[in-house]
Amino acid sequence: MKKEFMALVGGAILAGITGCATKSGAAVDTAAYISDAKIIVSPYDWGPAVDKIVLSMSSEISAAYVERLENPSVTTNGAAREVSSISLATEDGETIRGKKNAKSRFVLVSLKTTFANSGSPFVYDFQKTFQNDWVKSYPVSVRFADGTGFEADRIDSRICKATAVFSAQKEISGTYENPMTKATDTITLRYKAYEPESLKNDGKKNPLVIWLHGQGEGGKDVDVAILGNKVSALAAPKIQSYFSTEGGASGAYVLVPQCETYWMDGGDGTNSAGDLVSRYTKALYDLISAYVAQNGDIDENRIYLGGCSNGGYMTMNMLVEYPDYFAAAYPNCEAYAFNEYARDENGKYIFEEKGLKLTGERFMTDEKIESIKHIPIWFVHSADDTVVAPAGYSIPTYRALLDAGAENVHYSYFENVHGVDDPETQFWGHWVWVYLFNDQVTAVQETGNLVPSNNGGGTLKARDSKGEYNSIFAWLNAQVK
Repeated sequence: MKKEFMALVGGAILAGITGCATKSGAAVDTAAYISDAKIIVSPYDWGPAVDKIVLSMSSEISAAYVERLENPSVTTNGAAREVSSISLATEDGETIRGKKNAKSRFVLVSLKTTFANSGSPFVYDFQKTFQNDWVKSYPVSVRFADGTGFEADRIDSRICKATAVFSAQKEISGTYENPMTKATDTITLRYKAYEPESLKNDGKKNPLVIWLHGQGEGGKDVDVAILGNKVSALAAPKIQSYFSTEGGASGAYVLVPQCETYWMDGGDGTNSAGDLVSRYTKALYDLISAYVAQNGDIDENRIYLGGCSNGGYMTMNMLVEYPDYFAAAYPNCEAYAFNEYARDENGKYIFEEKGLKLTGERFMTDEKIESIKHIPIWFVHSADDTVVAPAGYSIPTYRALLDAGAENVHYSYFENVHGVDDPETQFWGHWVWVYLFNDQVTAVQETGNLVPSNNGGGTLKARDSKGEYNSIFAWLNAQVK
């Protein structure tokens, strides 16, 4: 027997659940025991959670028996979890319903999942990378009423359907000039993409939605970028249904690139204040243009760019550097600095009592504003964001665009952030992307007066020359370069 499969009571794992107590007092009619288990990782407002466990049995058991099982005691990664239901299931964790005589070798244990107790399989590195990554070990314990059960590390035995649909993936490397050192660096970017078969077969040109991750989702595993901010919602039916092509199938391609450090890395491997040109600028453009070229049915006039925080910065950075490429943008809590910040002779930021010292010069200059004012942009921010304060980033940029005559620029301004997966919890104000992925960005602010509102982000419906829109995604779909 492998070391990782441990009997919780001496020899009991071989008897398995044959002798498990049931509400009727009956025992299962076959000698089955738990031979393996897989965790199911699902996206939530706050990131990934382990909300289910699929138990593999040594032989088939019936749905009737599963219904009579006493709730097991379950811990994931050292935390006790409340079991919400147990059911007969398929190997990939789908509940088997409505079959009287159904039998299966798989049992699904569903767990109550909240922000406070989600069983997250991610760990954030506060010391070195300042990024999320999978935990090195994820112990799972399932103990039935009679003491029999299963215990093992399951971090490498997981199911994640939300990332599996992003089936296209690639790693792209090239040499680029480092903006700081002027040396030649090798840069590697990775991506995953959702490519609906219905679009590939509709004979039409189709839209492309691009999402750029935040600071915590860089690295070498694009699944981290997809799960860290519930990006998988872009590939789910609700948001996909907004996108359409006349005479073709509904939906859009979704591209999720990932850099190894931060989009706000200007060349030294650190996270800036957003007042520089990213070292990844040309590499990201090359990745996007190569992806479009590889998929001939993507409409080059309907490429939509967005992201959060670091990714919001990179959205604005890409608009400034390539103002004629994108059809529209949807930056969330964007961190492209409006003003420049002072540095010392070693290139380090200078801090004052109130924070970073300003140089007195603008980084988002009038020339930049003039170059991007024709691009449809919908900003999303929360008033209580203390990580990227709206007053130093999105608000002055939005107002400068309006002053320059921009005609299709909108701003959704929320009071604070609440989600749908745990409605009683108020999240950090920086997490405004929660509203985006829950399709709750539905209103915009009056142009002359920003008043935070959790009712869609404003009091008005977004309008342009083509009409009025009930969602940021409906608006995106209508934008054509």
